Amino acid sequence: MGAGGSRDGGRTVIVTGASQGLGRTIACALAPTSRALLVVDRLDEPLQLLAAQLRRAGHQVAACVADLTEDGSAGRVVAVADVELGGADALVNNAGLVEYAAFFDTSPELLRRLLRVDVESVFLLTQAFAASVRDRGESGAVVNLGTSHALAGVAGTSAYAAAKGAVHALTRALAVELAGIGIRVNTLALGTTLTERVRTELPPALLEQRLRQIPLHRGADPAEAARAVSFLLDAEFATGTELVLDGGFTVYGDG
Repeated sequence: MGAGGSRDGGRTVIVTGASQGLGRTIACALAPTSRALLVVDRLDEPLQLLAAQLRRAGHQVAACVADLTEDGSAGRVVAVADVELGGADALVNNAGLVEYAAFFDTSPELLRRLLRVDVESVFLLTQAFAASVRDRGESGAVVNLGTSHALAGVAGTSAYAAAKGAVHALTRALAVELAGIGIRVNTLALGTTLTERVRTELPPALLEQRLRQIPLHRGADPAEAARAVSFLLDAEFATGTELVLDGGFTVYGDG
């Protein structure tokens, strides 16, 4: 089996931040082609509702309620995958925190919170996942959710860009370090993605301004992001790559 290849007719995938928004879309998109799915989130009720919905549709799904910033949570998530699903061979690190602040308004608390949620939790869960894959003698694939803000300078995003930039760098380092045990690691760098939260919480004027800075003049549909995640899980000769899905934002010279 190639690095990140399927087994028994499909992958067994861990998806974090799965109870709502983009994570939910990713989980629903991957379920039909996966052998099994472990959905992870800190919100219990919506996570259980998602798992029940997917089971009714005929998919094998387990749910794990976990706050990935808590000590020991990474090992617990992987243990659930090992015990209930026979081990996972794919991981989608979707869970993350998006908070913006002007550089001089960024508090130490905000910076530490972003680093803990967006970097430390990804590092530790990937570590636990990769150890399980290695110990089972299998291959695997990891997709980290990144951002175009880590690739193009945008005022007011310094702390968030720093945290996600670390995830991009982590992807490249792990792609080299884990290749020898058959684990591929890639980043999906997203631009403005029109999740329910973005549509309802972002001020309309700000959303319109963002869309004007995108050459395609629209945001990504969450389903488009989910298809990109699926592609990276299946692309067996891709590792250490950044797939940019931002409508051309990072190459627009007037952004």
